[in-house]
Amino acid sequence: MANKIYEEKQRFHDWLSIVMLSLATAGLLYGASTYFWQADSTLFYSVTCLFLAAGLGYAIWWLTSLRSKLTVTDKKIKFKLKGPTATTKKIAWEDVVSCTVVKTPALAKWDRPKITITDEEFYSLDGRNGLMIETVDGSNYFIGCQNIEELQAALNSDDKIWEVITAA
Repeated sequence: MANKIYEEKQRFHDWLSIVMLSLATAGLLYGASTYFWQADSTLFYSVTCLFLAAGLGYAIWWLTSLRSKLTVTDKKIKFKLKGPTATTKKIAWEDVVSCTVVKTPALAKWDRPKITITDEEFYSLDGRNGLMIETVDGSNYFIGCQNIEELQAALNSDDKIWEVITAA
């Protein structure tokens, strides 16, 4: 049986995005309601606003229903993303060529490098904070994590699995 070294559960928590989507939804609902008291407002405009507000409401529901779980054992790295779409990824340590812990500033956490890795599979609910992994077959993965310091401490513990380098 594999020894669990690190485990983290998280959910989408970028409240600025949720607030901005909510304000846009409220604006669209206000626009839809103008049909009842403004003479120059059309029914088509009101219905269009209602459909757009419903779409933004769905986007808010979709984002807030996202959940992820990262588990690192002495044998593999396992990642699950739950929500309207589900993804599971397991990467054995034998298949890992390089593993880098990445921590970015708060203002740049959603900024992905444009010129470096274009075929990277990106799984994160916390922006560009987490593990950047390259495998033997040439695949690149980025797996998000909220507690970067705890993850690095767990990976650099006495039970050394892999040498981890922190990206600056």
